[in-house]
Amino acid sequence: MNSRDRFLTALKGKEPDRPPIAHVSALTTVELQDKTNCHMPEVHHEPEKLIRLLFANHEVLGFDAVTFIINYFNEPAALGCQIRWGSNKELPMVNSNPWTTLDDAFVPDDLLDKEPIQVYIKAIRLAKEKYGDKIAVLGKVMGPFSMVLAMHGTQQTMITLAREPDKIKRFLDIATDILISCGNAQFEVGIDALAIGEGGAGGNVLSPRMHEGFLIDSHRRMVGNISGPTVMHICGDITPRLHLLDTIGLTCFNFDWAIKPHIMKVISKGKFTIMGNINTYDLLRAKSEVIKRQVIENLEAGVNIISPGCAISPECPNTNLKVITKTINEWIRSH
Repeated sequence: MNSRDRFLTALKGKEPDRPPIAHVSALTTVELQDKTNCHMPEVHHEPEKLIRLLFANHEVLGFDAVTFIINYFNEPAALGCQIRWGSNKELPMVNSNPWTTLDDAFVPDDLLDKEPIQVYIKAIRLAKEKYGDKIAVLGKVMGPFSMVLAMHGTQQTMITLAREPDKIKRFLDIATDILISCGNAQFEVGIDALAIGEGGAGGNVLSPRMHEGFLIDSHRRMVGNISGPTVMHICGDITPRLHLLDTIGLTCFNFDWAIKPHIMKVISKGKFTIMGNINTYDLLRAKSEVIKRQVIENLEAGVNIISPGCAISPECPNTNLKVITKTINEWIRSH
């Protein structure tokens, strides 16, 4: 099997020749930027440099599936958010929240023509043409709640959720429409699967009751209208909410390091495949033995796809990321 075949086989819950390695949250390193001479923040605006940098995740680190978008903020940027684009060591962040009233939230007629969207559409098309026969090419959008946090503001969203819940539901509806359009546009240019980054709905943000009452319908509608496989990520320990995931039609769930692999495997069995969950702080700071133990724990639990549990710090050393590939290969040889 080549990398693409391996990933797509595992994504469907079937047995590949070995467990694949992938990422859906942000992943690039300063070392990879220096090696390819393609640096943040410029790559967020230059498709050719973006794909050259991200292909190094396969070429140098051994990943079988690569998400050819680093940041989650292209949609908010297209909708008028001011973005702090960061540096070679800092990922982008939003700097303004333009959805204040209900009238502010709408789907622009020219949404897909806006520059931040066109940058990743061009990048994905190029990545598919150059690398699509070798590796799985993944796309990425925010989740609807995370997008509302970006567009309305984190603190203001939680206040409005308590005082004017119908307003948040309307914002979620508009965000969902936007993300469906952007996700399907990525499938039209050839992605193999779409990552949905719902980090804003993490374990410390929404209770199970709030998740079910305010968010689950948006997830169902979004996944139901996306024209291909989906991989959702939610940050933190959402064990009390995991039962909700099998109601939305998800293909795969990228789980955080806060959830034990064997627990994730039991809960997900027969419902969706799973992808996880190497501790990103350990990838940044720990010795290789610590990372190796986590990879083996995932392999022994039967996790379908091995991946970091969340976004990677750009200062993460390549040597620590390479431990993932090395450990999988050693484990396969010994079994």
